[in-house]
Amino acid sequence: MKKSHTALVTGIVAALAVTAIPAAVAAHNAGQRTAANCTRNQLTVRANGTEGTAGTIHGAWVFTNRSGTSCQLYGYPDMQLYNKGGQPIPTTVKHNLPPGPSHVTLAPGGSGTFYSSYSDVSSTSHPCPKSAVAEITAPNASASLFIPAQLQPCRGIVNVSAVLPGVHHA
Repeated sequence: MKKSHTALVTGIVAALAVTAIPAAVAAHNAGQRTAANCTRNQLTVRANGTEGTAGTIHGAWVFTNRSGTSCQLYGYPDMQLYNKGGQPIPTTVKHNLPPGPSHVTLAPGGSGTFYSSYSDVSSTSHPCPKSAVAEITAPNASASLFIPAQLQPCRGIVNVSAVLPGVHHA
């Protein structure tokens, strides 16, 4: 009888442990909720400097959370450039600059930066088109932000990095 009683108690303890562990994990994870993706209404974006070397222009762009709620950016932003008349300039965005994607949580007032680079060396005798406005879409956002920006990417190719935490310069 003692043997069956021990087996019964061991079985009950095992069953309690199996049901208690998922409950403890769920309670722990509830305290670590992931922030929702940032929306256009939560963000501002600004240029944070450029520098040029050997025909390549490097830039930094800063997203700032202006809302009272944390939000998350994950991945690469997109860009579309426009001339002075508001007409789109052919723009091809390549997601190929480091760093790669990581989850960046922006607390209220917090910022994240992405980098851009492009060639400003024309392959013809004509200058490359110059933008007056950049349309920037944050990763996973459904709407864009528009800011004054003078970029002159030849062949329309703009390389961008994923967003990284903090404010960084070009």
